[in-house]
Amino acid sequence: MKRRSLPLLVAAALAMGGCTSMPTGPSVMVLPGSHKTYEQFRGDDLNCRHLALDRVSGASPSQASGNASGTGYSGYDAQQEYDAAYLQCMYAAGHRVPAYGPMLAAPPARPPANYRPDFPPPAPQGRTP
Repeated sequence: MKRRSLPLLVAAALAMGGCTSMPTGPSVMVLPGSHKTYEQFRGDDLNCRHLALDRVSGASPSQASGNASGTGYSGYDAQQEYDAAYLQCMYAAGHRVPAYGPMLAAPPARPPANYRPDFPPPAPQGRTP
């Protein structure tokens, strides 16, 4: 590598490190709990935003972006950690949060053992004896 390109490479790396952005809010939707007022929801939302920002390692967005350049966080990693902390806090406060995973349906109900239909069941399809 040429000696002139090394300072350019270092300058580019420092410039890219300064571009790390910290989350300014959650990227997930949370709904108020069933027995919560809107005022309670707003208060819990504010508290959980502060907790999540502290978990991402900063007390304010400007301080957090300064800290993040040395921690190896990408903006995506910081947002994921912020969202996880925010969701946990809001769930613990009794609010509705999104749940990820397959939807499970209840198995079909079975009739009771003494059930007798008013009509005979249909004849089986296929070969008849």
